[in-house]
Amino acid sequence: MKILVILLTLSVLASASYKKAEEFYEAKEYEMAVKEAKSSTDEYSNPKLHFIWAKSAEALGNTNDAMSAYERVVMLDDTNVNARLKLVSIYKNTHRYTLVKSMSKSLKNYQLTPAQRSSLALLVDSEDFSSYKARASFAIGYDDNINVSATSNVLDDYTGVIGNKGELGTLFGRFSGSMSYIHDLDQKGGFYLRADLRAYYQNNSDAHLYDMAVASGEVGIGYAGNGYTLYIPVGYDRVHYLEADMLSQIRVAPKVNVVLDKDIIVNFNMKYSSRSYNQKKFEPLADNSFGFGAGVYYLFGKDFIYANLFMENFSSKKYIHNTYLDKDMLTASIGLNYNPTDWLVSRLDYKFRNGKYSDRSNLKDPTETDTRSDNFNQIEIKFSHYFAKNYEVYISDRYAKNSSNYVMANYTKNIAMFGISANY
Repeated sequence: MKILVILLTLSVLASASYKKAEEFYEAKEYEMAVKEAKSSTDEYSNPKLHFIWAKSAEALGNTNDAMSAYERVVMLDDTNVNARLKLVSIYKNTHRYTLVKSMSKSLKNYQLTPAQRSSLALLVDSEDFSSYKARASFAIGYDDNINVSATSNVLDDYTGVIGNKGELGTLFGRFSGSMSYIHDLDQKGGFYLRADLRAYYQNNSDAHLYDMAVASGEVGIGYAGNGYTLYIPVGYDRVHYLEADMLSQIRVAPKVNVVLDKDIIVNFNMKYSSRSYNQKKFEPLADNSFGFGAGVYYLFGKDFIYANLFMENFSSKKYIHNTYLDKDMLTASIGLNYNPTDWLVSRLDYKFRNGKYSDRSNLKDPTETDTRSDNFNQIEIKFSHYFAKNYEVYISDRYAKNSSNYVMANYTKNIAMFGISANY
């Protein structure tokens, strides 16, 4: 009993010592925080103590002391991404370029959020580098409305003909893959070249008419500055759909990422695209579009939230064209990436899109004066488990609903999937 009391007392004292260092740090008494951390020898095995030590030393401008403390954090907890990112920054600022590259390579073996990957790119990619990244994913799932149709009852009422099929459900298999290559043009930072390739293929077991294959590629030039990147790519897309070589698209999409601090990244983007249809019967659908938008990521630990807003105008390339081509689209999306446990990652995304069209909502009625207006809502939830550093198994469900004063455009759609992916 006496031994138990002694152990509990020592435990409380050690905890109190760590908490005292943290209190000094929160009160901006950094010298006292470092002094307290150094004297807390009973807690030297606690990575949190060394993290407080490192941040306090960094606030005092003691770079070497901070670097050593962050290195101890990584030695005690090699999954601490924040400590690794801090080390990359210190190594870069103190011209330890070999250590920068070494730390960068080790970071690639850990699950990073998109915002953390962006932070790493801004911090590391200003050095000499040639970098390949790749991802491949295979999934099986069920789509209850592969043809994106209104219900059969709605179609019957609208057309005046009984027996319309409406929604078509099907099982499917899906493959997606992407590869990216970046090459620095300068010895230390500045301009870089980038090339990206993407492929997508979906095979539907009961609806092969709606099988889809997409191939995309882009090349661009960028500039990595101190806390920001600018990238200007030119892309080309090719789509096979409805058992036909459907369309091709050329696009230019400048992007700017800016790190406001270690927790916040904002981005600004523009896009111009020109779509052409390769089948004569679809040629009147050709259009041009121009859009611009902005977004923000906020990091907290291993998790993040984001919000994006994008406005885009579409206009027909033909003098005589199909209806519902000239329109303005406003898209807003928000999301949360959260790790409830060490082995589970959860993701929740919501998207809203409003479309304002130039055409009347019901062209069958000559007295109709209201233009077509659509509201699209989509919510998706995903759960992932990384059973190895580069391999993920996941399940997801996506539900979408489009509401419109154009009767034929009212529909709901649900896609459930199970998949596995590899990241390199």
